[in-house]
Amino acid sequence: MKSRKGFSLTELLIAVVIGLFLIAGTFSVLGVSSASVRSTGQMTQLQEAARLALRLLEEDLTQAGFFSDLSAIDLSPDANTTLHASVSGVDCVGKGMNNGTFPNGVGHFRTLWAARRGSQPAISCETEAIAGSDILQLKRLRGTVVNGALVSSRFYALLNLNELHFFTGQQVIPTIAGGRVYEYQHRVYYVKNNAQAIPTLYRHSLSSATLMGIPEPLVEGVEMMRFEFGIDIDGDSVVDAYLPTSDVTDNLWDQHRDAEIIAVQVHLLLRAFQQDSAFRAGMARTYPMPGGAISVPDDGYRRKQVSTTVVIRNLWLKTTGETP
Repeated sequence: MKSRKGFSLTELLIAVVIGLFLIAGTFSVLGVSSASVRSTGQMTQLQEAARLALRLLEEDLTQAGFFSDLSAIDLSPDANTTLHASVSGVDCVGKGMNNGTFPNGVGHFRTLWAARRGSQPAISCETEAIAGSDILQLKRLRGTVVNGALVSSRFYALLNLNELHFFTGQQVIPTIAGGRVYEYQHRVYYVKNNAQAIPTLYRHSLSSATLMGIPEPLVEGVEMMRFEFGIDIDGDSVVDAYLPTSDVTDNLWDQHRDAEIIAVQVHLLLRAFQQDSAFRAGMARTYPMPGGAISVPDDGYRRKQVSTTVVIRNLWLKTTGETP
């Protein structure tokens, strides 16, 4: 028989060492590939969250204060508005004498208002908003006339050139000459952590069953929200200055004299849902935002900052009782 010669010990050791190098290289490539996939996935996640959050805010901001033929008139139950429904539930009441869901006849009815959340709630319906983030309140008619069936859980407004009637979808539509029906919306946006400790954009929306009592989670990953309001001082429909929320005065919210809010800049800081151990800078990161920069720890969360400018289509009109 022929003898068979095997590998020597030296050859086996060399083969093992080469194999280990190949395995190490393979795992290194897999690690880099996995990190790249994770990074790409988180950036896509942040981009999609930013797109959705901005779209929701833009849709409401562009129509803030729209009340059809009565957009140029201050709304008051003593003059031109009637509430036909009995109202119960938790309301979102912001700063000012007349800043609830429905006009109360005391001062100007605020249809656009914002505040910075400090150590205490800035509006009556929230208790857990993230400190340092802004809260936004809007009231408007939805821009399309309702011609079909009404939804029982919603509020509506019937109006003509002289009067406006609020009622619910469960009620018979009041009768006025030349009246048109619109859905009435009151919405409040803010940021808080959800049950999984993920910062999330929330919204309170008006309902005939609970009024403003139920917060609705909209977009996960929104960690900070701030606004700047474009002010037209000289009446030429051009922004003369942008003011952070904390610098907007009561007179500006109430549209006294000549100053008007005609645009809003939205600034969002978004955070990935999960940490990434490979994403470390060795120091805190700082993001410039209106009202003061935001400093975040080196916690392994990817973040993205986005902003946009929204022109208010229904430019606020003077509330002195005069039409332009």
